[in-house]
Amino acid sequence: MNFYKNHFGMIISSVVAICISLIMATSAIFVDKLTFTVPLLVKNWGTAFLVITLTGMIFPLTDWSFALGRKLGLRPETLPHVLLENFVATLFFNTTATIVLTAVNVFNNPEIEGAVAAGFLPGTSAVFVQGVIHDWPIMFVISYIFAFFVTKAAIRIARSAVGELKSPHSPQNAQA
Repeated sequence: MNFYKNHFGMIISSVVAICISLIMATSAIFVDKLTFTVPLLVKNWGTAFLVITLTGMIFPLTDWSFALGRKLGLRPETLPHVLLENFVATLFFNTTATIVLTAVNVFNNPEIEGAVAAGFLPGTSAVFVQGVIHDWPIMFVISYIFAFFVTKAAIRIARSAVGELKSPHSPQNAQA
């Protein structure tokens, strides 16, 4: 539970999870050409939020990105380092959320089950795999770009709520 080590990180993680899950939930509906409904948006948003939050709790993405940045000789808070941080986080958040959102939208979907039964589609599992392959790059680009803006806003919110980050446990303060 790396991002709950301090209030600053917790606020950033929560804001990012809420916003990224909303954009991914909305994108999943349009990328998969589903009929937009509020219940579907809420279902996808809740699913994406849960997956992104659990992914952030399970994987120490900030530690990994800072460690990789140190190995590559990147200084924190420089553009290359920010790009790397965003890439590492988006890679994990996007991959897990895309897999789960695709599963939620494919399995137990009456339209897909009907098309499979009628022989128009090869099978639900094949539709799932094709969906992940189709959706992942699109969702990655959307999430990667959107994460820059969300992270900046989340940092501003965290600074206004608790001040500057002054934790000795922060990956920014770790030595190479």
